[in-house]
Amino acid sequence: SGFRIHEMGHSRGCEGKVLYIWGMKRWILFLLLGVTACHQAALPLETGVSRQLALQRAGQLSDITYQLSFYIPDSLKADCYGEVTLSFDLGKKGPVVLDFRPGGEAVRSVEADGSAISADIRSEHIVVPALSKGHHKLHIAFTPENAPLNRHEDFLYSLLVPERARTLFPCFDQPDLKARFQLELDIPAAWVAVSNGPLREETLQGGRKHLRFEDGGLQSTYLFSFAAGVWQKADFPGVSIYHRETRPDKLAQLPEVYRLIQSSLAWMEDYTGIGMPFPKYDCVVVPGFQFGGMEHPGAILYNASRIFLSEHPTEAERLSRVELIAHETAHLWFGDAVTMEWFDDVWTKEVFANYYASQIARPQFPELDYRLQDFRNFNIPAYDEDRTDGSTPIRQQLDNLQDAGLVYGNIVYDKAPVVMRMLADTLGARAFQSGIQEYLKTYLYGNATWPALIEILDRYTKADLPAWSHRWVEDKGMPEYPESTGLPNLCAQGYGYYPMTESALRRALEEVSSLPEPSARLSTLANLNENHLHGRLSAASFIATLARLLQTEQQPLVATSALTYLANLWRYDPAAVESSLLAIASAADVPDQIRLTAFRRLMPLFTESAELFRIWEQQKPWSGLELTAEDYTTLAFELAIRRPDDYERLRTVQRSRIDHPDRLARFDFVYSSTHPDKAVRDSVFHSLLEANNRRTEPWVLESMRLLNHPLRQQDALTYIVPALDKLQEIQRTGDIFFPKNWCQSLLSGHSSPEAATLVRDWLSVHPAFPPLLKNKLLQAADPLLRQ
Repeated sequence: SGFRIHEMGHSRGCEGKVLYIWGMKRWILFLLLGVTACHQAALPLETGVSRQLALQRAGQLSDITYQLSFYIPDSLKADCYGEVTLSFDLGKKGPVVLDFRPGGEAVRSVEADGSAISADIRSEHIVVPALSKGHHKLHIAFTPENAPLNRHEDFLYSLLVPERARTLFPCFDQPDLKARFQLELDIPAAWVAVSNGPLREETLQGGRKHLRFEDGGLQSTYLFSFAAGVWQKADFPGVSIYHRETRPDKLAQLPEVYRLIQSSLAWMEDYTGIGMPFPKYDCVVVPGFQFGGMEHPGAILYNASRIFLSEHPTEAERLSRVELIAHETAHLWFGDAVTMEWFDDVWTKEVFANYYASQIARPQFPELDYRLQDFRNFNIPAYDEDRTDGSTPIRQQLDNLQDAGLVYGNIVYDKAPVVMRMLADTLGARAFQSGIQEYLKTYLYGNATWPALIEILDRYTKADLPAWSHRWVEDKGMPEYPESTGLPNLCAQGYGYYPMTESALRRALEEVSSLPEPSARLSTLANLNENHLHGRLSAASFIATLARLLQTEQQPLVATSALTYLANLWRYDPAAVESSLLAIASAADVPDQIRLTAFRRLMPLFTESAELFRIWEQQKPWSGLELTAEDYTTLAFELAIRRPDDYERLRTVQRSRIDHPDRLARFDFVYSSTHPDKAVRDSVFHSLLEANNRRTEPWVLESMRLLNHPLRQQDALTYIVPALDKLQEIQRTGDIFFPKNWCQSLLSGHSSPEAATLVRDWLSVHPAFPPLLKNKLLQAADPLLRQ
């Protein structure tokens, strides 16, 4: 119309020309609109980030930079808001699709190359109309979702893995579009902040603090992160550790944490031949963190309970801390510097992190049998998923990144390192290291696939690695070997189910306690457990053998696994399991670490409460048994279920013992799940069905477990179907491990046929349930459905 008004300003003698020209322009305009509409209709737009969209963008976009700014208000009730200037090169004229899940009113304005535009916002995307080939800048003002910021009253941290960057800011949220990030934060004056890059500038004005961070290196969107709030900062050479701890005994552990970081960095630099790939190594120790850790370069997040150990840590807890720090440090090379091209290969970053973490930990525990360590760390948890109907291949097909979180699990984290050890043994240590170094140097700061790694390693061996890879990586399930007449896999190097004859089982039951090698004892226990789960060995025989072994077992890691097997058998014979655990926990001649672990396995299962109430009330356990503050909190939860008349006293006394606001907030959140009134528990359960009440996932899972406690499982049957009905929302709003953990917390306390029937019936009326999500339910429900 602007063209028409301009033309009509001429003399009336030109009127015919005006109408003709307007008609031609209108025809051209309609043609262009039609072409644009057809082009946009052809765009691969669906919720999430489809593989088709990702491939299209990867072929057109390059040289990407995000300049991000966020305003964080003082009040948790007020919204954050942000702006992003997104610079990139476009290889071909056409529309540009950004990912942004909040969508709609959350997009306040969009500018393209300095001019305001009307973008098409739909299906969790912002579609910018056709741009010319070349360099462009988009500026978008927006309101982010709260979930990726994990906001608390006086701290927050962003967590964007695997595809949650699009919930925080408009972006190209796929791992193979790496970018540089420049961040500005406007936060309350009393807060501090840390991000991937070093802090460049800090100013104070009007009760607010403005921070500007330098670029933290080329990285994928899921690795961008910042944390802000009331954090304490401990500075060491080359490393700053941010935390919220106040207890002197925990703060005294900071030098050891720093030492473990430094030793992990040194090991990785020596092994890879590549120096630390990013500008800095800072970390944030987060209370109530969803994972053990998250490998954001320059701002690694760690779970506070895994870093600050209790007053009397067990060997397993100390080993776990070493391996956690080594795992996240190894990710700087595997995952951060060299990143998978698509999340079907997410396991390639996790397998290396776990595999090398086990290598890094060995010098820290020189007396430890590494075969025992690896079998316990990898085989046993992998079996827990691989034996189920929800088993998956290591490498899974993934059509849309919104399902990427469902790819994670014990197969990726635990079976994959077993397979990686097989690969390393096939090549030999030196050839394997050379191949890995070539892989890293070839793809440094870029993206790679598993076939690309196999192609490199195949040059270092005469073995047929592609065929081997197909068998172990592309196929699913636990290998089943021929029936054994002896004691199989005593070397603890094999992986799979070893059926045993009746005579072999009798021999294993009799001899397992006397096998000289700890790894052989643990492998034999695992074989007995698998034979029990496959119906070849009675629960009574296995319980008796475990109880006998635990009277003499001196190796804490073997005993820890044996106690877990024993506790898992409660659903077959609760009284026998309880009496066995009680005998071990109270026995003066059993090593203290083993007694402590037995006591912790006993707490969820005991029925006789008088003696444990005395221990809690007087804080005087049996001689030689050292309980931690966390143990007493857990015991208070458990006693509240057994002793409803003492509910208020338990709450009041235990609250008075807790001296940290974060730990007190957790206690208050969880404790109501133990209320003696079912109506109150029902109210708590229904509150957990609301996404806004699930922000701190570990607290939610603990509450769900207590609501579905074995001693209240009949009352809790009504929770099963509504909780399963929420699974797809749980996936959409929660983090990567939450769907399976939700199912486990819901179902682990149930052992009745009625509960199993509810799950089977639910599955039968949801035949088209998303397969990846269904697998998580089948994995979690396996103990219940297997009975």
